[in-house]
Amino acid sequence: MQLSKWLFAQFYDVLNSVVESKVLPYRRMTAGRCEGHVLEIGAGTGANLSVLQHTSSITAVEPDRHMRRKLLSTARKHNVVVNISSCKGEGLSFPDDHFDSVFTTLVLCMVEDVEAVISEAYRVLKPGGRFYFYEHVVSKAPIGKGLQKLLNPFWRWATTGCHLHRDIKRHLHGSQFQTVNLREFSLSLGVVIRIPNIVGYAVK
Repeated sequence: MQLSKWLFAQFYDVLNSVVESKVLPYRRMTAGRCEGHVLEIGAGTGANLSVLQHTSSITAVEPDRHMRRKLLSTARKHNVVVNISSCKGEGLSFPDDHFDSVFTTLVLCMVEDVEAVISEAYRVLKPGGRFYFYEHVVSKAPIGKGLQKLLNPFWRWATTGCHLHRDIKRHLHGSQFQTVNLREFSLSLGVVIRIPNIVGYAVK
């Protein structure tokens, strides 16, 4: 498992570059709108650092040590000061009502417990704070959902943990947040492949 995690971290940016031009607008709609004291859950290699523009401080949670090394390198490259924590999103090591903004991008598919991560995001946000999210989700179409379920075991192995068919929208609407504002759309990768996505924010 450690070898696969190391390999995934080494090649993540290369793999991500294939779709980054399509994903970047949604990074700007989430990370790019964060203000004040900001927390990113699941920072990976630091793909969002370049779009964080209105921050007083940046804290990044990343439990994978191989990803943390690349995250630190990316922060130095962009000359950005980042407080990096190795804790998991399910158990954040920060006090209640601490951050102005919290965000995830393509992370809730990877965590062990989606509800716990969303609950922790709520806990550490200040009252009135916003949790921004951009995630791929389960398909509404029976054929699409079936294909996601079929491919999921291989996909989880290849990506060291990504679930193709999580109903993240349901988890968000069932959370403690006062309001959840989201938009559903399909991300097109070529002529045939269309991946269901959501983007938006929730207010504490």
